[in-house]
Amino acid sequence: MKEIHIRALSGSLYASVIVGAIFLSPLVICIVILVFSVLALLEFQRLVQFKSVLPITILLLLTGYGYFGYTTKFNDGIIVHISIAINLYLLVLLFVSKKLKYNYPVKLFLSIGYVAFSSYFISRSAFEGTEYNPWPLALLYFSIWTNNSSAYIFGTTLGKHKLLPSISPKKSWEGFFGGMLATLLLNYFIKDHVSVFNNDSQWIIFAFTIPVLATFGDFVQSYFKRIAKVKDSGSLIPGHGGFYDRMDSVIFVAPFYYLLLKFV
Repeated sequence: MKEIHIRALSGSLYASVIVGAIFLSPLVICIVILVFSVLALLEFQRLVQFKSVLPITILLLLTGYGYFGYTTKFNDGIIVHISIAINLYLLVLLFVSKKLKYNYPVKLFLSIGYVAFSSYFISRSAFEGTEYNPWPLALLYFSIWTNNSSAYIFGTTLGKHKLLPSISPKKSWEGFFGGMLATLLLNYFIKDHVSVFNNDSQWIIFAFTIPVLATFGDFVQSYFKRIAKVKDSGSLIPGHGGFYDRMDSVIFVAPFYYLLLKFV
């Protein structure tokens, strides 16, 4: 079977599991996202040559507390700002071309603050207290998938001008703007049919920032893979690599999205 067929099949299966879980029940989607996030976290720890159960334990506790309503908006606000601050710091490292020096505190800090905290806000974006609405989470995934797939298509067919070749040589400006166009069109046609944001300004912010943040998420993951000198973070998803490869964008985007949903 050709690689593109394997990639399409495994990608479709991955997407079907997530979409099915989103609309099946809040418990199921929390479990699915938790399992996928733990697998991505383990792959990240392998990239940075680190082993610790503490980040996994924290992610488990956060997900459980969130699902059963033991967390508060104040607590989530603290965590989301910590997560965003760490993500922005990683972006600074990208653009100053500085190689991160690993030690135990740094590896632990990244495992918790970057991967575990950000992953928590993926499923949390569908909750208001204990009240569950599947559409904010569905919109997040549909928009990221639309952007990434369209960026890949436009980039492979029209891409000539490299976006950040030192980190991700295959990314192009043509692919980036192609992904943005597709994401804007998706949100334009869907905004009157689902209840996610309170006003058009939030829709506009979301539609324009998803392509930017999703691309940054891919760059951040590529940054860690380049340091580790590997092509993929794992091999659990044929044609795509590992779960961290598949979730890099949504992990990076999630805290920014939660901030927009709950605090703007």
